[in-house]
Amino acid sequence: MTWLFLFWTIALNLQLTNARHVSFAPGDSCRVWAEEGARATLPCDLSPQKLASSRRQLYKGLSVHWVRHEGSSYKKRRMVLKVEPSGLKKLARSVMHRATVWDTGFLSGNFSLQIEPLLKDDAGTYEAWVKFGSEVWRCQLELGVVSVTANPPGPLVESEAIRLTCNSTRPETPTETNWVHAGLLIPNSGRFSSLDQSLFISRSVKSDSGPWACELIFADGERISATYNLQVIGFAEPTISVVYAAAGSNTYLPCVLNHGPISRLAVHWSYMTRRKSKAKLTPTRGNSRDFTLHLPAVVPDDAGQYLCEISIRSTTITKNVTLAVMTVTQAVTEESHLLLICNLSYHTGNEHFQWKHLGLMPTNRPWPEVTSRSFAGLSQGSTLEFSQVLPNDAGTWECSVHGPNGMLGSVQHHLKTRRPSGTSAQIASLQPAKTEKIIFGLIIFLLVLVVSVFVFIRLRKKISPTNFPALDRMVAAALPGKGIKDGVQEEKALQTEC
Repeated sequence: MTWLFLFWTIALNLQLTNARHVSFAPGDSCRVWAEEGARATLPCDLSPQKLASSRRQLYKGLSVHWVRHEGSSYKKRRMVLKVEPSGLKKLARSVMHRATVWDTGFLSGNFSLQIEPLLKDDAGTYEAWVKFGSEVWRCQLELGVVSVTANPPGPLVESEAIRLTCNSTRPETPTETNWVHAGLLIPNSGRFSSLDQSLFISRSVKSDSGPWACELIFADGERISATYNLQVIGFAEPTISVVYAAAGSNTYLPCVLNHGPISRLAVHWSYMTRRKSKAKLTPTRGNSRDFTLHLPAVVPDDAGQYLCEISIRSTTITKNVTLAVMTVTQAVTEESHLLLICNLSYHTGNEHFQWKHLGLMPTNRPWPEVTSRSFAGLSQGSTLEFSQVLPNDAGTWECSVHGPNGMLGSVQHHLKTRRPSGTSAQIASLQPAKTEKIIFGLIIFLLVLVVSVFVFIRLRKKISPTNFPALDRMVAAALPGKGIKDGVQEEKALQTEC
């Protein structure tokens, strides 16, 4: 027994001597910072020189043992992870399913410990003992945890207030705290108020969404940072929008949240006029953040402002959508010029109009001279004028309205023309006023013609001589009061003739 005890004592002293030769002293341990909830990597790597000289015996009885020091005493240790020479792994209950080592990295001398997700209680001093062959490699480091907490937690509804606080496990108070969002340093003014390690946002907006980074600067020059991904619930589109739709088309008024799905919310659409709208709420299936409104076959009376209200918790956000209905009217001036007028029920003042002939077939004939006048911001819209309508002008004409960022909407109008034989092309559909004038003129002409024929017949009867005297006497005899006298004359006449 004495010899056995002496053997283990000598072996242990040799290991500790070799370990002290390649290890960090307790006061020389490095510090590693990681964010709470993220992955923390505690590095432990063999130096290239050590790896080159020990590669042959690296897998001879290799074992890895990670421990954590309890309290300020370096004597009390608790196992975190252990890899036996047989390859068997042992894990502490506190890091079960969270701690691991990269087994395939052992060959390259990488024995680093990874913890994911990292908890605040994981902060502390860690030590690794790596034994291979007759050598022992020791690594020691301190793990610090930094985080940003939000009050209230979770997604924020637009216009709500929030407080962000930067925390670290370092006991000293930082000398300076900086906040950065979208690459810009946040000033202590306006909606933002910075105090100690906290940032207060009095009224959130949709653009506040995204990562917020805090940086803590300590007296010894150490800088540590952490980020918080803030989600601000708002509308995916601009709060005020205009939808341009052709009369008769199916139209959808957007009301989509930028985050979702969100439970326990209420949606209400209202039409700004005092009449019932035919609108129908049709949210997308399986997506509780889309509350688009469907308007089937819109007419000019559907134009106007619509309001989408969404209540989340105790906060209500609203979206104003204006429906602009586009129509085309056809008119003929006194000079027989054809006018196509593109009407828009709502103008922002930045629109301009374009006319296009759809499905035009190639032709060698020159186009008729057409002038286009844009009345952006005025009620008459855009007018397309034809000084002479030719057969080539028949077909579908499209009026499109454009804004600074491109086309906003379009409406189509089908123009019909006819060409009588021996005459030039004319407009097939005349205006109601001109048609009534033509019909009235035809009626007057027919009346004059009938009267003229009647007068002509009467005059002709009075002027023309009697061609059949006997017949005239027979008619006269039939008249009352003239039978005897005329009869005597008739008898004499008959006797004379015999």
